Amino acid sequence: MPVWLGFIWTSPNTLLGLLAGLLTFQRPSVRAGLILFDRTPRGLTWLMLRAGRVAMTIGFVVVSARRVEGSLLAHERHHVRQYCVWGPLFIPLYLLFAIPYGYRRHPMELAAQRAAGETSDQRVRTASRRSGRR
Repeated sequence: MPVWLGFIWTSPNTLLGLLAGLLTFQRPSVRAGLILFDRTPRGLTWLMLRAGRVAMTIGFVVVSARRVEGSLLAHERHHVRQYCVWGPLFIPLYLLFAIPYGYRRHPMELAAQRAAGETSDQRVRTASRRSGRR
């Protein structure tokens, strides 16, 4: 799918992401084709840290309590690719998968971790086996 088509398809999510970004009380920057709110933990990102989360992607927007680079950038870019495929269905599907899998075994998170080189395939297979999936 061309990037421009994915951008249009997920634009409702990107608008939600911009609203979330406003809640960080910081100016965005644009890097690697993403709109980033990643200067310092303030507002929403401060709350995310308290909940044990560093970053969140909504459409083409990433809100993060630390600078988005390296493996974190690769991880969040993979979520953007997922948003481009699923468009407005991404958030409901993500929440639906979170019910049986939680965060650590969430298929979309495992795919983003693999794309970022954050986990080995063996660890992913073990997690899938424990959940009864192959």
